Amino acid sequence: MKDGAVIRAMWLMMGGAVKASLPILGIRDTDSFWKKAKKIYRREMDRLPEYGPNDVLKVNLAHAVMLGAVYEACDSKPDIDALTKFYQAFFLRQRLVVAVLKRIDILKPSMVRRQVAIGERSQNATHPFTWQFKVRVEDENRFTAVFTKCGIYDYLNSRGMAQIAPAMCAVDYLFGECSNHWFLRESTIATGGEVCDCHYIRKKAATQEEVQRSQENKRSEAVRGGRKEL
Repeated sequence: MKDGAVIRAMWLMMGGAVKASLPILGIRDTDSFWKKAKKIYRREMDRLPEYGPNDVLKVNLAHAVMLGAVYEACDSKPDIDALTKFYQAFFLRQRLVVAVLKRIDILKPSMVRRQVAIGERSQNATHPFTWQFKVRVEDENRFTAVFTKCGIYDYLNSRGMAQIAPAMCAVDYLFGECSNHWFLRESTIATGGEVCDCHYIRKKAATQEEVQRSQENKRSEAVRGGRKEL
Protein backbone atom coordinates (compact mmCIF):
# COMPACT_ATOMS: atom_id res chain seq x y z
CA MET A 1 0.00 0.00 0.00
CA LYS A 2 1.41 3.35 -1.03
CA ASP A 3 0.18 5.42 1.87
CA GLY A 4 1.12 8.95 2.84
CA ALA A 5 3.99 9.92 5.10
CA VAL A 6 1.71 10.31 8.11
CA ILE A 7 0.29 6.82 7.70
CA ARG A 8 3.74 5.29 7.14
CA ALA A 9 4.92 6.91 10.34
CA MET A 10 1.94 5.82 12.42
CA TRP A 11 3.69 2.82 13.96
CA LEU A 12 6.55 5.01 15.17
CA MET A 13 4.08 7.57 16.48
CA MET A 14 2.03 4.94 18.28
CA GLY A 15 4.92 2.75 19.41
CA GLY A 16 5.70 4.09 22.86
CA ALA A 17 2.05 4.29 23.88
CA VAL A 18 1.38 0.77 22.59
CA LYS A 19 4.31 -0.77 24.46
CA ALA A 20 3.47 1.04 27.70
CA SER A 21 -0.12 -0.25 27.52
CA LEU A 22 0.67 -3.91 26.76
CA PRO A 23 0.81 -5.04 30.43
CA ILE A 24 -2.98 -4.47 30.52
CA LEU A 25 -3.21 -7.44 28.16
CA GLY A 26 -0.96 -9.53 30.40
CA ILE A 27 2.11 -9.06 28.16
CA ARG A 28 5.31 -9.19 30.19
CA ASP A 29 8.01 -9.30 27.52
CA THR A 30 6.87 -6.16 25.75
CA ASP A 31 9.98 -5.87 23.54
CA SER A 32 9.56 -9.32 21.96
CA PHE A 33 5.82 -8.86 21.63
CA TRP A 34 6.38 -5.45 20.04
CA LYS A 35 8.60 -6.93 17.33
CA LYS A 36 6.05 -9.64 16.57
CA ALA A 37 3.15 -7.21 16.37
CA LYS A 38 5.17 -4.76 14.28
CA LYS A 39 5.72 -7.41 11.60
CA ILE A 40 1.99 -8.11 11.47
CA TYR A 41 1.20 -4.40 11.29
CA ARG A 42 3.61 -3.89 8.37
CA ARG A 43 2.26 -6.96 6.59
CA GLU A 44 -1.29 -5.70 6.86
CA MET A 45 -0.44 -2.15 5.82
CA ASP A 46 1.36 -3.49 2.75
CA ARG A 47 -1.69 -5.57 1.80
CA LEU A 48 -4.09 -2.65 1.85
CA PRO A 49 -4.96 -1.07 -1.51
CA GLU A 50 -4.10 2.54 -2.16
CA TYR A 51 -6.41 5.25 -0.96
CA GLY A 52 -8.54 7.09 -3.49
CA PRO A 53 -9.05 10.87 -3.53
CA ASN A 54 -12.38 10.62 -1.69
CA ASP A 55 -11.37 8.17 1.03
CA VAL A 56 -11.48 9.62 4.54
CA LEU A 57 -10.36 8.99 8.14
CA LYS A 58 -7.18 7.22 7.03
CA VAL A 59 -5.46 7.50 10.41
CA ASN A 60 -8.39 5.66 12.01
CA LEU A 61 -7.71 2.72 9.72
CA ALA A 62 -4.07 2.67 10.83
CA HIS A 63 -5.32 2.38 14.42
CA ALA A 64 -7.56 -0.54 13.44
CA VAL A 65 -4.60 -2.27 11.79
CA MET A 66 -2.60 -1.71 14.98
CA LEU A 67 -5.30 -3.19 17.20
CA GLY A 68 -5.70 -6.15 14.86
CA ALA A 69 -1.94 -6.72 14.89
CA VAL A 70 -1.80 -6.66 18.68
CA TYR A 71 -4.76 -9.06 18.91
CA GLU A 72 -3.24 -11.48 16.40
CA ALA A 73 0.10 -11.39 18.20
CA CYS A 74 -1.49 -12.45 21.50
CA ASP A 75 -1.09 -16.18 22.12
CA SER A 76 -3.93 -16.06 24.65
CA LYS A 77 -6.59 -13.83 23.11
CA PRO A 78 -7.71 -11.03 25.45
CA ASP A 79 -11.41 -10.40 25.99
CA ILE A 80 -13.16 -7.23 24.89
CA ASP A 81 -12.88 -5.62 28.33
CA ALA A 82 -9.10 -5.93 28.33
CA LEU A 83 -8.86 -4.67 24.74
CA THR A 84 -11.05 -1.67 25.55
CA LYS A 85 -8.88 -0.76 28.54
CA PHE A 86 -5.74 -1.28 26.45
CA TYR A 87 -6.95 1.00 23.66
CA GLN A 88 -8.10 3.73 26.05
CA ALA A 89 -4.79 3.59 27.95
CA PHE A 90 -2.95 3.78 24.63
CA PHE A 91 -4.97 6.83 23.67
CA LEU A 92 -4.44 8.65 26.98
CA ARG A 93 -0.68 8.04 26.82
CA GLN A 94 -0.51 10.08 23.62
CA ARG A 95 -0.16 13.34 25.51
CA LEU A 96 0.12 15.53 22.43
CA VAL A 97 -3.13 14.12 21.03
CA VAL A 98 -4.92 14.63 24.35
CA ALA A 99 -3.59 18.19 24.59
CA VAL A 100 -4.87 18.97 21.09
CA LEU A 101 -8.29 17.53 21.90
CA LYS A 102 -8.54 19.70 24.99
CA ARG A 103 -7.88 22.80 22.90
CA ILE A 104 -9.82 22.00 19.75
CA ASP A 105 -13.42 23.21 19.36
CA ILE A 106 -15.12 20.59 17.21
CA LEU A 107 -18.30 22.69 17.23
CA LYS A 108 -16.64 25.83 15.87
CA PRO A 109 -18.46 26.82 12.64
CA SER A 110 -15.37 26.30 10.48
CA MET A 111 -14.81 22.84 12.00
CA VAL A 112 -18.43 21.85 11.44
CA ARG A 113 -18.28 23.07 7.83
CA ARG A 114 -15.17 20.95 7.37
CA GLN A 115 -16.95 17.87 8.70
CA VAL A 116 -19.89 18.53 6.37
CA ALA A 117 -17.50 18.75 3.39
CA ILE A 118 -15.65 15.57 4.39
CA GLY A 119 -18.96 13.75 4.75
CA GLU A 120 -20.03 14.85 1.28
CA ARG A 121 -16.71 13.71 -0.18
CA SER A 122 -16.98 10.36 1.58
CA GLN A 123 -20.07 9.50 -0.46
CA ASN A 124 -17.71 8.87 -3.39
CA ALA A 125 -15.13 6.90 -1.40
CA THR A 126 -13.80 3.77 -3.10
CA HIS A 127 -11.45 2.10 -0.58
CA PRO A 128 -12.85 -1.17 0.84
CA PHE A 129 -12.11 0.01 4.37
CA THR A 130 -13.21 3.61 4.34
CA TRP A 131 -16.04 5.59 5.93
CA GLN A 132 -19.19 7.09 4.49
CA PHE A 133 -21.24 9.57 6.49
CA LYS A 134 -23.38 12.67 6.32
CA VAL A 135 -23.51 15.54 8.78
CA ARG A 136 -26.69 17.25 9.94
CA VAL A 137 -26.27 20.57 11.73
CA GLU A 138 -28.96 21.23 14.32
CA ASP A 139 -27.76 24.55 15.75
CA GLU A 140 -24.52 26.26 16.74
CA ASN A 141 -24.13 23.86 19.66
CA ARG A 142 -25.14 20.53 18.13
CA PHE A 143 -24.51 18.41 15.06
CA THR A 144 -24.99 14.78 14.14
CA ALA A 145 -22.83 12.58 11.90
CA VAL A 146 -24.57 9.45 10.61
CA PHE A 147 -22.19 6.78 9.35
CA THR A 148 -23.47 4.17 6.92
CA LYS A 149 -20.04 2.58 6.40
CA CYS A 150 -17.30 2.03 9.01
CA GLY A 151 -13.74 1.26 7.89
CA ILE A 152 -12.77 -0.07 11.33
CA TYR A 153 -15.55 -2.65 11.38
CA ASP A 154 -15.12 -3.64 7.74
CA TYR A 155 -11.36 -4.12 8.11
CA LEU A 156 -11.51 -6.10 11.36
CA ASN A 157 -14.43 -8.15 10.01
CA SER A 158 -12.37 -9.02 6.93
CA ARG A 159 -9.77 -10.48 9.28
CA GLY A 160 -12.29 -12.44 11.33
CA MET A 161 -11.99 -10.02 14.24
CA ALA A 162 -15.30 -8.15 14.08
CA GLN A 163 -15.86 -8.85 17.79
CA ILE A 164 -13.00 -6.53 18.83
CA ALA A 165 -14.25 -3.44 16.95
CA PRO A 166 -16.25 -2.11 19.96
CA ALA A 167 -12.95 -1.63 21.81
CA MET A 168 -12.25 1.23 19.41
CA CYS A 169 -15.82 2.56 19.37
CA ALA A 170 -15.63 3.19 23.11
CA VAL A 171 -12.94 5.84 22.74
CA ASP A 172 -15.43 8.24 21.10
CA TYR A 173 -16.87 8.91 24.55
CA LEU A 174 -13.37 9.50 25.87
CA PHE A 175 -12.75 12.04 23.10
CA GLY A 176 -15.71 14.02 24.35
CA GLU A 177 -14.64 13.81 27.97
CA CYS A 178 -11.23 15.21 27.00
CA SER A 179 -12.72 17.88 24.78
CA ASN A 180 -15.57 20.40 24.95
CA HIS A 181 -18.50 18.21 23.95
CA TRP A 182 -20.74 15.43 25.16
CA PHE A 183 -20.94 12.44 22.84
CA LEU A 184 -24.17 10.47 22.35
CA ARG A 185 -24.75 7.39 20.22
CA GLU A 186 -27.60 4.91 20.29
CA SER A 187 -26.55 2.65 17.39
CA THR A 188 -23.25 1.30 16.07
CA ILE A 189 -22.54 -0.84 13.03
CA ALA A 190 -20.04 -2.81 15.13
CA THR A 191 -22.81 -3.94 17.50
CA GLY A 192 -25.40 -4.83 14.88
CA GLY A 193 -26.88 -1.43 14.04
CA GLU A 194 -27.52 -0.26 10.49
CA VAL A 195 -25.72 3.02 11.17
CA CYS A 196 -23.55 4.80 13.72
CA ASP A 197 -25.49 7.88 14.85
CA CYS A 198 -22.89 10.18 16.40
CA HIS A 199 -24.23 13.25 18.22
CA TYR A 200 -21.96 16.09 19.38
CA ILE A 201 -23.27 18.61 21.90
CA ARG A 202 -21.31 21.51 23.36
CA LYS A 203 -20.88 20.90 27.09
CA LYS A 204 -21.84 24.44 28.03
CA ALA A 205 -25.10 24.16 26.10
CA ALA A 206 -26.05 20.58 26.99
CA THR A 207 -29.22 19.97 28.96
CA GLN A 208 -29.19 17.67 31.97
CA GLU A 209 -31.19 15.20 29.90
CA GLU A 210 -28.52 15.20 27.18
CA VAL A 211 -25.74 14.65 29.72
CA GLN A 212 -27.67 11.75 31.20
CA ARG A 213 -28.32 10.27 27.75
CA SER A 214 -24.59 10.41 26.99
CA GLN A 215 -23.80 8.35 30.07
CA GLU A 216 -26.65 5.94 29.38
CA ASN A 217 -25.56 5.50 25.75
CA LYS A 218 -22.01 4.78 26.90
CA ARG A 219 -23.21 2.07 29.29
CA SER A 220 -25.67 0.48 26.86
CA GLU A 221 -23.05 0.46 24.10
CA ALA A 222 -20.65 -1.34 26.41
CA VAL A 223 -23.28 -4.01 27.08
CA ARG A 224 -24.05 -4.40 23.35
CA GLY A 225 -20.32 -4.69 22.67
CA GLY A 226 -19.93 -7.49 25.18
CA ARG A 227 -18.08 -5.38 27.70
CA LYS A 228 -18.71 -4.66 31.33
CA GLU A 229 -20.33 -1.31 31.93
CA LEU A 230 -17.65 1.36 31.74
